[in-house]
Amino acid sequence: MSAVGSLKQTGLLRRGVLLGTILLIYVFLLVPVAMVVLTSFTGRAFPAIPYDGISLQWYVALMTDSQLLGALFTSFVVATGAAIIAVIFGTIAAIGFVRAEFPYKQQLSTIMLLPMIISPVITGIALIRYFGQINVNAGYPTLIIGHSILGVPYVFLLVRSELVTFDNDLEKASRVLGADPTMTFTNVTAPIISPALLSGLFIAFIVSFGEFTATQFLIAPGTSTVPVEIYDMLRTGLTPEINALSTVLVVIMVLAAVLSRYLER
Repeated sequence: MSAVGSLKQTGLLRRGVLLGTILLIYVFLLVPVAMVVLTSFTGRAFPAIPYDGISLQWYVALMTDSQLLGALFTSFVVATGAAIIAVIFGTIAAIGFVRAEFPYKQQLSTIMLLPMIISPVITGIALIRYFGQINVNAGYPTLIIGHSILGVPYVFLLVRSELVTFDNDLEKASRVLGADPTMTFTNVTAPIISPALLSGLFIAFIVSFGEFTATQFLIAPGTSTVPVEIYDMLRTGLTPEINALSTVLVVIMVLAAVLSRYLER
C-alpha cells in the first residue's frame, strides 16, 4: 500500500508541476496582452491602468479617426484577398506535390516554404523590385499579391498533411460513378480536407492582417495598413488610442480563431 501511495503522490506531483508550468507559460504570453487591453480603458492622456474608473474615450476617438478606420478597411480587404488567393494556390500546389511524381520533388517542396523562412525584409525588397520591372504601381494589387505569397506556405503545409492520409479510393469511386474531376474535388475531396482549407484560410488572413515588415515596401498613399499606422503613431508618441486599436485587433484575431474552430467542426 505504501508503494502504491508513493506512486500516486509522485503522479500528483508530476501533474502539479506540469500544470504549474503550463500556467506560467500562459501568464508569460497573456499578461502583456492583458496590460494593453486594460490600459485602453484609461481616461488619462497616457497608457495607465484605470484605477479611477473605466473610460471609453479612446475607443470613441478611434471610431472617429478616419485615417485609422481607413487602415482597418485596407487591412480587411488585403487580408481577405490574400487569404483567398493563398488557399487557391496553396491547395493546387499541395495536390500537385502529393499526387504527382517529378524530379527534385523534396527540394522543390522546401523552396515552397521559403516565404515563411526568409526575412520579410528580403521578400518585400524582392517584390517591390519585381513589381517595378513589370510596371505595377504600389497599392492594393502589390499588397494582396505580396501577402498571398507569405500565406501560401501555411496553406501548402496544412493541405499537404491532410492529403497524405487521404483515401484515394474515395475519388476513384466517384470517378467510376461518372463524376468528372471538378465534381469529384468539389463533392468528395474538398469536404474531407475542409478543416485544412479553413485553417489555412484563417492563418493566411491573420498573417496578412498582422504583416508589417514586407508591407512597408508595398504600400502607397491611401493604402496604409493597421500595423504600419500603429508604427507611425508610435513614432510621434504612445497614446491610449494605440492600445484601443490593439485591443480591437486582439478581438478580431480571437474571433477569427474561434470561427475557424467552429467551421472546422
